[in-house]
Amino acid sequence: MTAGVVAEQGRLTLRQRARVAAPLPAMWMSSVIIHNVYVKFYTDVLGLGADKVGWVYFWFNLWNVLNDPVFGVLLDKMRHKPGRGKFVPVMRRTVPFMVLGLVAMAWSQPDWSQNTLFLVFLAELFIFDVAATFYLISATSWFYLVAPTRQDRVDVEVVRTWIGNAISFLATVVATQLLVGDLVNDHTVMALLLTGVVAVNAAVYAIAVWRLPDPDHLYEHGDNGGTISRAELKQDVLSIVRMRAFWAWFGYQLLAMAPMGIYFTGFLYFMDHVIRAQGWQATVADSGSMLIVLAVLPLLARVVKRLGGRTSIWVGSVPYMLGFAALFFASTWWVVLGCYVAIMAGRHVMSMAGVALDACLVDDNERQSGTRKTGLFASIRALLSAPLSGVQLVLYMAILSRFGFVEGGGLQGETAQLGIRVATALVPIAFCLVGLVPLLFLPYGRRLEEELSQWSRGRREGGLETPVRPASGVAG
Repeated sequence: MTAGVVAEQGRLTLRQRARVAAPLPAMWMSSVIIHNVYVKFYTDVLGLGADKVGWVYFWFNLWNVLNDPVFGVLLDKMRHKPGRGKFVPVMRRTVPFMVLGLVAMAWSQPDWSQNTLFLVFLAELFIFDVAATFYLISATSWFYLVAPTRQDRVDVEVVRTWIGNAISFLATVVATQLLVGDLVNDHTVMALLLTGVVAVNAAVYAIAVWRLPDPDHLYEHGDNGGTISRAELKQDVLSIVRMRAFWAWFGYQLLAMAPMGIYFTGFLYFMDHVIRAQGWQATVADSGSMLIVLAVLPLLARVVKRLGGRTSIWVGSVPYMLGFAALFFASTWWVVLGCYVAIMAGRHVMSMAGVALDACLVDDNERQSGTRKTGLFASIRALLSAPLSGVQLVLYMAILSRFGFVEGGGLQGETAQLGIRVATALVPIAFCLVGLVPLLFLPYGRRLEEELSQWSRGRREGGLETPVRPASGVAG
């Protein structure tokens, strides 16, 4: 992919989609390791109490809420340097710090006190998060620029999902083999294997950001770089919070699929303590369900492009919730596999639609205001979501503790198993039902999506100036 990122007839080629898709899956693999694998590693192997793990993530997410607004504004206002780019250099500089945090977490020792484990785990998460926040906002901002149309964004999301699941497969296989069953019991061996997984993750980062293009023409129109002033920042914030579409979309994002952020944590607890599965059974249930969904992903993408984002979310929510309802009653690993086929199919329909709608919101605001504010959108969302910071893992661990879960990986009683069923299956259904309510107020139908998509394409090609008119998502 060269400076001409828009391919023939305005569509990205398959090779270009792969280049554009690569940066975020590298971070997805880190998220699997950090937020899923290490949670069970710290409770079952190192013996850190479930309540303390929950509080680690509460303070971690609170810190995340406080730094996201600052980092988002800084990245928006950072000046583009001709010939060097803007967002890609930031991505390259943050990778070593993320890898350092990942490696350090594997080498905490089981003979440390509860308070020491708590503080060390929290400090390591802070190191990772500072770098990861800069990386994530930069990668998202860059993606919206190089894939300017909704069709390209959905197509890239398909390739991104393929890549993400392929490289995360190693992390999930290692996790299920190490943390489900009793194949490996030695802490040092586990730490070495986890370090190997991190080494693979580091290689994926290197491949993803190496020689990644950041051409000058992407910043010719709408770039928000420059000095930060209070008056200009206030004007930028008001241009966002006055949008009806922003509030509708924020409400949906905050709630609908929030529990999926820790879904693999729930999967591991469910397979280990409820199903009492062997490592290979957990691997087949997790990977097998995803292979089926990945095979039909292009068909699901066609549905999203045909129906539009908003309608696709309603359609995808049906198998998503039905799958969790069936999971609550599952008693064998192969039934769990079938449940996750439905869950993941619905989830990916909703997430592909969400990628297009999220970018649509940024495009709509740029069309009104004349400047692009991807980082500021992330900043405002972080501030508004502060009251629910870290709630998913805290809630999950609180339910387990309330139902009598015993740390250490031993056999759990019937009451504790019921708690795992409730936390893993019923909580996601409740969040989805509540989260769909704000979607009723989202103004982006299929026709408006296409209009904004074509405007965005012309804007990146330099063929459109900003019209002086209200954005489609502005209230009033």
